[in-house]
Order: sequence, then C-alpha cells, then structure tokens
Amino acid sequence: MSHNASFLSKPENALRRAQELIAIHQPYPALGLLHECLSSRRHKTWSTTYEKIILTYLDLCLEFNRSREAKDGLHQYRNLSQSQAPGSLEAVIRHLIEKAEAKCRAAKEAAEKGEVDPVSSNGEGGDAANAASTGTGETAGDDDDDGEDGDFYGSGTPNSILLSTMSTDPEKVQRETSLLLPALKFLWEVYRAVLDILKSNSKLERLYHGVAASALRFCGEYKRRVEFRRLCDMMRMHLGNLTKYGGVGMTRFEETGKPNNKVRGWEGWTAEAIELHLQTRFVQLETASSLRLYTEGFRTVEDIFNILQISRARRKLPGVNAPPPKAKIMAAYYEKLTNLFWVSENYLFHAFAWYKYYSLCKEYNRSMSAETRSMQASAVLLAALCIPTSHADIVKNSKTGSKRAVNMSGSDRLAIQSTAEDDIAKEKMARMATLLGFHTREPSREAILSEIWARNIMDDVPQYLRELYIILEETTDPLDMVEKANPLLEKLRAETGVTVDSSSSTTTDDEDEDDNTLARYVKPLTNVLILKLIFNLSAAYHTISLDHVKKLTSGLGITFEQMEKSIVLSTQSKALSVRIDHRAGCIRFGNPALESDEMRGQLSTLAKRLAATCTVLSPPDVGSILTERAALYQNVRSTLESEHIATLERKVIIEKRKEEAERQVQERLREEERQRKAEELARKAEEGRRLAREQKLREREKLQKIQEEMDAMEKKRYLTAMGRSVENMTAEELREVDTAALAKEHAEKASKKKEEAERKVKEAAK
Repeated sequence: MSHNASFLSKPENALRRAQELIAIHQPYPALGLLHECLSSRRHKTWSTTYEKIILTYLDLCLEFNRSREAKDGLHQYRNLSQSQAPGSLEAVIRHLIEKAEAKCRAAKEAAEKGEVDPVSSNGEGGDAANAASTGTGETAGDDDDDGEDGDFYGSGTPNSILLSTMSTDPEKVQRETSLLLPALKFLWEVYRAVLDILKSNSKLERLYHGVAASALRFCGEYKRRVEFRRLCDMMRMHLGNLTKYGGVGMTRFEETGKPNNKVRGWEGWTAEAIELHLQTRFVQLETASSLRLYTEGFRTVEDIFNILQISRARRKLPGVNAPPPKAKIMAAYYEKLTNLFWVSENYLFHAFAWYKYYSLCKEYNRSMSAETRSMQASAVLLAALCIPTSHADIVKNSKTGSKRAVNMSGSDRLAIQSTAEDDIAKEKMARMATLLGFHTREPSREAILSEIWARNIMDDVPQYLRELYIILEETTDPLDMVEKANPLLEKLRAETGVTVDSSSSTTTDDEDEDDNTLARYVKPLTNVLILKLIFNLSAAYHTISLDHVKKLTSGLGITFEQMEKSIVLSTQSKALSVRIDHRAGCIRFGNPALESDEMRGQLSTLAKRLAATCTVLSPPDVGSILTERAALYQNVRSTLESEHIATLERKVIIEKRKEEAERQVQERLREEERQRKAEELARKAEEGRRLAREQKLREREKLQKIQEEMDAMEKKRYLTAMGRSVENMTAEELREVDTAALAKEHAEKASKKKEEAERKVKEAAK
C-alpha cells in the first residue's frame, strides 16, 4: 500500500493515472488524486508537469462546478509556482477565467434557447439549481433594496421563490435556475479566489486589475448588485491593506537587512500601480452608475481620492521623480462622474464634473475639433443651468425688479437661518467637493457660472444657448419668458451631437437613448424655467389665477400636475411661500420675510424707535433731571450705613440657617445610621437563631440516621443468626421488620435449641 502511494505521489505518475480514470469515466477519483498530488509536501519543485496537472484539475472542477476544490487547488499551485514560475500561474489563471466565462455565456445562450444540459445539475450546481434566481432581471434603483437581486448564498428566500412564481415565463426562470445560476456561482467564486491570490503580487498586478475589471463587468452584465457590493468591499480591503502595511514610505528592506514581509510579494507603489488602481476604480464607478448603486459610487470616489493622495505623497518623497496622473486618465475619471451624478440627479456635482472634464480635455487634447469643443462647452453650460435656483440667487442676478423685490432686497432678509441640518449638508458638500478635487469647498450654482464666464467658456457656446442663459439668469418678466424660451428648448431637443467620445464611454441605461446628447438637458431645464417663472410671478403678483398660469406654461408641453409638483418642490426650500387654492382657482403668494426672526421682534424695535422719536420731539427739562438725580444720590448716601448693617445682619441670619440646616442633616444621618445598625444587629441575631435551629435539626437528623443504621445492623445480625439471607433485602424491607418480635423469635429459637441440646445430652447419658 505504501509502495502504491509513493508511486502515485510523483506528479508524472499521478497525472497519467488521473487521465486513465477520466478515460474510464471516473472523474471524481481523478479529482481527488490530482488534489492529493498538488497538496503533497514531498515534491515542492515546480515543473511543467504540475502545470498540466493543475489545468486538468481545474477543467474537472469547471465541468462539475466544484468551486471550493478549484479555490483550494489555485492556492496550492500559487504556493508552488509564485516564486519559481509566476508566468505559469498567470497562464493557469487566464485559462480558468476564460473557460469559466465561456461556460457562463454558453449557459446563458442555452437558457435563452430552451436547451437542457443534463450535466449542469452535477456537483455543486445541483444544490444551486434548487434555488430561485431573480438576479438576471434589471431593476431600477434603490440603493438599499436587496430583495430584488438574486444572491448566490441566499437564493431560496421566500421573496425570491414568490417572485419566481409570479414571472411571466416560469419555464425560462426554471431554465435559468438550472443552467445559468450554477455557472454564475462558479464564475463568481473563481473571481473571488483569484483576486484573493493576487491581491499583493506586484509581478502579476496587471492580471489582478484585469480580473477585477472582468468581475466588475460581470456584475454589471448580469445585474448582480449584492455581489457587486461584496466585490467593492473586498477590493477596498485589499487597497486598505496595501496602504496600511505597504504604504508610500515603506522600505524594501528592514534595518537588519531582512526583507520587509508585512505584505508578501508587494514591492511598493509605482506610477504604473497607481495608474492601474485608478483605471480599475473607473470601471467600478461606471458599473456602480449602471447598477444605480449611488452609495457604492460615492464610496468608490473616496477610494479614488485615497489613491490620488498616495500619488501626491509619493511625489513628495526625496529622490522620487514621479509625474502626476495623466490628464487623460483624470478626464476619464470625471467623465464617469458625469454619468454617476446624472443618473443620481445630483445636478450640482454633475455640472462641476463636466467643468473639470472639459478643462482636462482641453489640456491633453490640443487637436480637439471645434465641433467637439462646442458640444462640450454647451454641456458645461447646460449642466450648470440645470442646477435648481434659489430665490436669493434670482433677486441677486436680476438687473431690474419690482417694487416688492426692492423692498425685500438685502441678504439679511432673504437668507434663511442656518439649522443643524443645513450645517450637516454643507459639511457633506464640502467633503464631497474635496474628494472630487474641485476648486472650491462651497460648490454652488453661482460659483460654477462665474467660472464659466472667467474661463471664457461662453465663447464656444452656440448663440441660441447664450440666449437661453439670458432668459434663465437675467429675464424677470414672467409673461413672455416661457414664450421666448420655448423655441430654444425645442431646438435643444433636436440636438443629437454626442458630448463625449463614444469609444471611451458606454451607455449606462438602455432606456435612455440620448444619454450622451444635449437633448437630455431639456427636462431639467424645463423644471428650472418653471421655478424661475414661479419666483418672478411671486415678485409681481400676490394672487394669480390657475388658468393664467396654465396659459403661460402651455407651450412647454407639460401637464398641470407636473407644474403643481414643481410648485410644491419650490416651497421646500422655505424661500417662497405659495398656496394653491383649488376652490378659488388661484395661486396665492406669501412673503417669506414675515416669517423671519426679524419680524418676531418688530414690536420691541418699534417701541424703542418711538421712544427715541418722542425724546427728540419733546426734550425733557435738564435742570429738574439733575435735581432729581442729586436727591437720589443724597438719599443713597444717607441710607448706605443702615443698608450695610442690614446686609451684615441678613448674612448672619443666613449663616445661622445654613448651620441649622446642616445640623439637622447631620442629626438625620446619625439617626439613620443608628436605625441601620439596630436593624443589622436584629438581622444578625435572627440569623444566629436560624443557624442554631438548623444545627439542632441537623444533629437530630444525624442521630436518627445513626439509630436507624444500628437498628438495621441489629436486624441483619438477628436474621443472619436465624439463618435468613439479608443480601437481597432492601432498606424498606429491613425497616418494616419488627426488632422486638425478631429478638423474641430469636430468643425462642435459641431456647428451643438449648433444650434440644440438653435433651440429647441426657439421652446420651442414659
């Protein structure tokens, strides 16, 4: 037996035997044999035979969906070939991922065509086939709703089973469950295992980022939201470990000359490593945008910021001549941010991301065509105009206004008091602006528009968009602003020019056909126009009929329900007070200044000013005032001594009261202490009496037990003397025997025996 094991432990013999087992349709023994050969400690020198073994082993794992065995085999081969043949490890990993992805695509095609593969339910796939899969369907996005996504480890939940029964095509769901889900699960486990193996290997860093990008695209293609979150957390943990234990200032060798092995296989941050990490995070950001996982997208922005901080810190090291990240890479980053902020409807940061993208494109692409430059400049302007405006911005930007607007002028009357929620929101915006590398910590609509004017971006914007800017920013006449803006919006809706390079970007939403065109800004611009109209109407009217408002907005192609929703949303900023009176068929505007803190103290301010006015109109007699004041001072001097004595007496009385109060407190404490001690003594005496009673009871029970044992011994002695067996008698039986009767019976038997003996002696004497 030992000779056979020694024979099969050699890699050549194990491979030959495994191939023979596969040929006779015994794959599981072959799998176990190859695993034993890979984990054997006898042969630890890499050879090409081991590469053939691991390829055969992984093919078997792939065929029968054995993800756990595949992971273990990869770890064993990593330990064997990482230092001796890293190229072989890379080839093996690429082979496994390519075949797993091909199998996944084939399973998807088979599920769509209705083909059934009898082998698909073998191995681990048989367990997964019993679960309901709903992860292949696209769901629009709440970031925290995981119930609509299939999870490889929790697919059999009641919600998923119920949703699978409600599908319009149950047979398709069943085919996907039996065919596609096992392949997806195996591919996901392979991605996780490979990323864990390559997380700190500088020699295979390109392979790590390639696999990470493939895993991210896998999550985006199959709408795996739960797995995408797990993948992001895992990559974030890898980055954190490299930053913590293999940071910028990490030395290759310690002072003793030994290698620094805090992160095994990691050779430190290089310009290539930083660029690869950035590109991977860009793919992660794009996937988060396509899956509508905005929280993960913002966390990815933090990761990118940390990587850029590493690059900045590395450039500060002495003797390191490392260039900053290329402008083209950063432009790709801000391009992804424009899509993320657009789908999350964060128009403020969407505009700032467009501004940064436009600036970087002009920096690295000097030969950009005039048409592309015009399209991008137009996108920057439109993105800035889509930011919702406030009442203060409109009044500040207006050149002329009504008398009511003039009466309310002044930033102190228009500004809303900052609350704790406002401060938290400002802190969040400042932090996000810092993470995104914007030029200001307080991003606002006014700031981005001022930058557009300062950088002469308006020179590249078409004339009709400049006119639209004037209408939205400078026009205050509410009667004709919609009429002027409507043809400009119609012309903008007809625009089809792509604002970004189609080769470097992908469409994030299938339902949004104009995702990269200027026409997508029509809807938010319409909302801004409505908001501007409402503000201008509030400045000109106290009451306006609903029919007139409908007539003003008839050219925009929106319903009154949408108009009413915009009015309600405009009141949430507390900068405008609007009431819709459906009974009277009108809109009533209020004055927000009446609700400010200044109006709350208006009566006291009025009283003070009236008093000052009365003083001016009828000045008081100065001589009488001086006389009264002198008499008052004389009275104070005469009563000063008596007041001082009364104060001292009052002080003495207070001290006596304090002493009396303290004495009463001390007396109460002493009385409480005396009562406590008396209760303690009584409790101890009662405890002593209880212990004495228990002691007597125990002694009485002990004596009774001894007496019972002596009685039992005496009964056994009598019974033994009488010739009876006492071994099988229980304690209850012995207790029922009467000792006196037993003693009497024993005495009678002894007397009879004695008499019989005497009789026999007498008879013998005769």
